[in-house]
Amino acid sequence: MLEQIIEGALVAFELRHILLAFAGSVLGTLLGALPGVSATLGIALLVPLTFAMSPVAALIFLGAVYCGAIYGGSISGILLNVPGTPAAVATMLDGYQMAKQGKGGTALGIDIISSFVGGQISVIVLLFGAPIVAIFALEIRSAEFFWIVIFAMSTVGAIGSTSPLKGIIAATLGLAIGVIGSHPMTGALRFTFNQPALYEGVPVVTALVGLFSISQVLILAEGKGMESQMNVPSVGSLWPGRRLLWQLKNTILRSSLIGTIVGLIPGAGADIAAFIGRNEARRYSKTPELFGKGAPEGVAAAEAANNAVVGGSLIPMLTLGIPGNAVTAALLGGLLIHGLIPGPMLFQEAPDVLYPFIFSLFLANLFFAVTAFFGLKYVAKVVLVPQGIVAPVVAGLAIIGAYSFRNMGFDIWIMFGMGMLGYVLRKADYPLAPIILGIILGPLAEENLDRVMTLAKAANLSLMGYFLQRWLTITLMSLTIFTLVYSLIRGSRKPQSATVQLPAEED
Repeated sequence: MLEQIIEGALVAFELRHILLAFAGSVLGTLLGALPGVSATLGIALLVPLTFAMSPVAALIFLGAVYCGAIYGGSISGILLNVPGTPAAVATMLDGYQMAKQGKGGTALGIDIISSFVGGQISVIVLLFGAPIVAIFALEIRSAEFFWIVIFAMSTVGAIGSTSPLKGIIAATLGLAIGVIGSHPMTGALRFTFNQPALYEGVPVVTALVGLFSISQVLILAEGKGMESQMNVPSVGSLWPGRRLLWQLKNTILRSSLIGTIVGLIPGAGADIAAFIGRNEARRYSKTPELFGKGAPEGVAAAEAANNAVVGGSLIPMLTLGIPGNAVTAALLGGLLIHGLIPGPMLFQEAPDVLYPFIFSLFLANLFFAVTAFFGLKYVAKVVLVPQGIVAPVVAGLAIIGAYSFRNMGFDIWIMFGMGMLGYVLRKADYPLAPIILGIILGPLAEENLDRVMTLAKAANLSLMGYFLQRWLTITLMSLTIFTLVYSLIRGSRKPQSATVQLPAEED
């Protein structure tokens, strides 16, 4: 393993890969800073650009975009009170108040440093934790894997949405879309309507582009067109000072660990991690009354937590093939395009791809920090781009991306259909992340269920009897039932007015 890590570091630090990490980090920061363009949308649009790249180069580029976009969303949130990504809402609560008090530079400096530290800590956990998880994952059988998928989808409803019931409905819809195409065991066609383009199911990349890009274009079309009445305020020096940073060290470290752990949970994205980190910082703070009025601890906690999600969310995606949120689902699409099947065997079959990718995330975090410190006054100008320009550019890139995946014109219609579905669901306040997770995980659940049914029949057992043979399967079943019951109970309670509503979208 040590030899593979060293070789991965050497590959990641090749000049071409360094340049790719730099370009992806800067581009991700710009996309994240642009209100209305999230990390998920950015990656969905850029995946087609990686078709001609090697697997290593593609993952390095997309991973850097992920890191940069999660950070970039806080820029417009602090300066203009308009979060670029849902995760930046928690940062905005104190960051914008600091900017109004003339401390915008200090808030942005804390933001940069906290994001950098949180991101690097999570990548360290990813580097040493993912191979260990992969070893244990080799012991998982079809029955356990089926219930892991079901449990992952149930947590999306329980954790990843403001309305648990809507989250569960969206996840179920995604699972239904995921079974379109030929049956994995018998080859029978389902819901294809005699369209050859659907025989292999709905392409993940096309669904991603439609759900997140086209729906966002329609949302942007409701805006003010070419008008842009916002002005970026002067922020001054970005360095917050050694004394303030020393006071924030425990907050940053605690939130970094919280974000990494939250990232491991399917459905719990960067937005949830940011609020949990901020709430914990307030609980431990000596001046909790300052939160919401411009507390530096609030900015540090939220940013360290939401950037730490990056490394944590990649662990279940790489070791189990289960994306923790919509962004890692987009990255999973990039893996599949290049013939890499995420799962326990990936670290044995493709260490020459994974370890350079992991090390490149260290570079990506470094690059967005350096870019922000030395070029923030230029990066911040991106928030002034009118929606009337953003919408057609996104639409054009979406059409190109959908067609170029398989060079089939029908995919464009699939994209528009998914886009209209996404738009209607967003207007009804349904989350989109569970849908794309269901499309990816649905075939995996079905395939493993078919295997279990075959094994149960061979053993002359009922399906439930086969499930009850191993303690791990029983544990996963119990967790799934508990999560679903918790979701329904939480959804039946009236939301408290004082509670900050989390965004419906994943970053």
